[in-house]
Amino acid sequence: MKLLLVDPTDRLLLIHAKDPRTSAECWYPVGGGIEPGETLQSAAAREAYEETGLTALPPGELVWRRDHVYEYDGRRLDVHEEWLLHRVAHFSPRPTALTEHEARSILGFEWWSAAALGRTTATVFPPNLGRLLATLLNDGAYGPG
Repeated sequence: MKLLLVDPTDRLLLIHAKDPRTSAECWYPVGGGIEPGETLQSAAAREAYEETGLTALPPGELVWRRDHVYEYDGRRLDVHEEWLLHRVAHFSPRPTALTEHEARSILGFEWWSAAALGRTTATVFPPNLGRLLATLLNDGAYGPG
């Protein structure tokens, strides 16, 4: 699952990370897996807390679904993502429980506008996130991402 944590000025929180194997840098939304017994919303709250320190995640709206294959840290990962939009107050992320892998790869966080995402030459996952976010903020959820 991926979390679109959007602040009152419509900026999206992204994680800046570096692939431990290739040193390639990228930006991506907060998120992770759903553990046994968790609902989508409870998994979202746990991931937001672990990765950013956010303690009061408001309920999210399911806005997109995506199946994707990517390579990271020398592994090929086949994932099914459910994307939730959460409107949150602006905050400074302070991770509380990163995995060993996350601790090695996360470089920091930044709040991005859809326009800045559309202009950046940095690697962002998914690559069309700026356009998707702009459409979502202007028109609402529209199906698979």
